[in-house]
Amino acid sequence: MPNITTRLGQHCIVHGYEHKEDYLVCDFCNEHKDWVDYHERHYNYGFSRCYYHACNECHDTLFGPFRIVDGGIMDRAYESIIDVIKDRTERKGKEIDYYEAVRVALIESEYMQMHLGSVIKDITEINKGFKPIWKFTYRILNEEKKRVKVVNKDPGNFLVSWILGGMTLREKLKANVITF
Repeated sequence: MPNITTRLGQHCIVHGYEHKEDYLVCDFCNEHKDWVDYHERHYNYGFSRCYYHACNECHDTLFGPFRIVDGGIMDRAYESIIDVIKDRTERKGKEIDYYEAVRVALIESEYMQMHLGSVIKDITEINKGFKPIWKFTYRILNEEKKRVKVVNKDPGNFLVSWILGGMTLREKLKANVITF
């Protein structure tokens, strides 16, 4: 991150005045522009993430156009993956391939279809290299310690299972554990 304090007091040609406080600079072109946003990027097949500031031009050049995603649909799509993991592992009593769970969720869940419908052509595309599910992969690995157990962390053979006693969001709402 550039040293923002050295730019204070300089005339800003973007806004037409001197900035008296901190302002954002693009991490890629190191310029202060009108639209510099904070972004989250997943990499390493969804096993890692980073944060950066980027102007619209740099972000579009480096990563393609920004895709606007409805957060409610995305959360429900994620929960449909969790439901598939729970149903399949409790019924069979063993682990399930994560990418297979995503494929099943895509077939069964309307929210997964709404979330991935415009970016997927064939269901066989869903594998470790399918970038639109990397955010879900990161959440499964790092934020689901109470519901989902990661059996094998290898991206080529990513196996997960349900932890007995874990509750899905729907079950928590029914049991009034979570209220809005």
